[in-house]
Amino acid sequence: MKKHIKKYFLLLILPCMIVSCLDKEVTLVNPNLATVSNLQYVLNGDSIKLTWTLPAGKDSLGVLIIPNATGAPIALKMNATSYTYGVVEVNKPLMFTVKVTDTKGNTSLGQTVKITRAGASPLKSITVTQVDNNVVFNWSAPDSAITGIVLKYSGQTINISPTATSYQISNAALGNYHFQIYSTNSRNQVSQNTYLDLKVGATYLAYIGDAVDSLTMVTAADDDAVAGAKWFFSTYPKARYVSFNMIKNGYDLSKYRVLWWNYDIDNGTSDLPAISVDPAVVAALTTYHKNGGNLLLSTYAIQYLWNLGRMPNDIHLSIDKGAGGPNPDVWGIGVNIAKKHDQSGHPIYKGIPMTTQGDGRITFPVIGNGWKENHNCIIIVPSIYNLNNGDEQAYTNFTTQNNAVWLGMWDGIGDYFMTGIFELTPKDAFQGSSISIGIGGIEWKVNDGTNPYQSNINLLYKNAIDYLKTK
Repeated sequence: MKKHIKKYFLLLILPCMIVSCLDKEVTLVNPNLATVSNLQYVLNGDSIKLTWTLPAGKDSLGVLIIPNATGAPIALKMNATSYTYGVVEVNKPLMFTVKVTDTKGNTSLGQTVKITRAGASPLKSITVTQVDNNVVFNWSAPDSAITGIVLKYSGQTINISPTATSYQISNAALGNYHFQIYSTNSRNQVSQNTYLDLKVGATYLAYIGDAVDSLTMVTAADDDAVAGAKWFFSTYPKARYVSFNMIKNGYDLSKYRVLWWNYDIDNGTSDLPAISVDPAVVAALTTYHKNGGNLLLSTYAIQYLWNLGRMPNDIHLSIDKGAGGPNPDVWGIGVNIAKKHDQSGHPIYKGIPMTTQGDGRITFPVIGNGWKENHNCIIIVPSIYNLNNGDEQAYTNFTTQNNAVWLGMWDGIGDYFMTGIFELTPKDAFQGSSISIGIGGIEWKVNDGTNPYQSNINLLYKNAIDYLKTK
């Protein structure tokens, strides 16, 4: 019996001895490439500068920076010995790992530096807008007590009460502003800076259309155009109606910050009104947009970007123009483009309740059960570039070539098939911005009842207008 016990004992310890040997071999292997040395950092204002010394004896070394251990590696230029990062937030641990690589595919072990920048609790959710001739700042109180708030711009320094949650610059001169705002505490520490840009310019808003005047427009235009106009003028009482005929006759558009053309029609056509494509009208609106005037275009009005020359002819719209029909489904907007590019934080979606679906789509509803006109005016993006719907290059091409921000699509889409909401930022001669909303589910007037999600449409448009007012 004792002999059998010895045999079992030997069988049990043998694997342990093998594992022990293997562990020992792994720990004794030396890396093929030495690490950086003398890794240091210096905090300079809101930025941090890392410096290091490269291992000796190598002529060409790649350098990788890995933020916070799990972040995507950042490749620096060959033989780099420094890296600057900012803005560094206060009171939040930050970590950087530096590795080097050589031409043979070897990668060194990492050298890591950990930093926590101490400072005053920062203001939260800071916004700046132009209200008439005034610049208005709003923010939420910081998480812990502060002793002051400092605003800097154009060589001026303004001290604001620590309990304030807003500030106004009255009668601001026209021009482009770059604001810097931060908080202070009782230990004479400062928070990180928040930087805000604002163009202070023309202040008026206008609703444009082919009706000769506002009375005709609200009585004879398409029901969606009328509903949108009534909401617009009640929301912005100082706004005006401007007809294309007024523009043809030389009406001065320079005092308007945003023009909204909400063009929908239910007669089986999507053609633009003849007066809107009159050469004098097109020339005037092209000049307006080139000079920095901003456009909000809805449904069939999106075609006008091509009349203005802002969109290239090799990009085309896909347009639905039927009468529609009854549909019991809830339709919505997807804002996480191809489940990779989350636009839910864009200002046009501020305050709209979002739902994150199980597969990564982020959506919100815009229309419920009832008759749907389904007047889509969208761009089927991959086909423009002869790419598959899931190809990332479709997103890259569309956004970079057009200075575009791809903002929204049908809520059920999980790839790059289509864009139905997009922003165009200044490009070449065009210094104005535009937002186009062409998803058919976004209707201002549901034909056979009340839309339970109308508040989302109202907020989407108000956000878009208020956002364009800052451009």
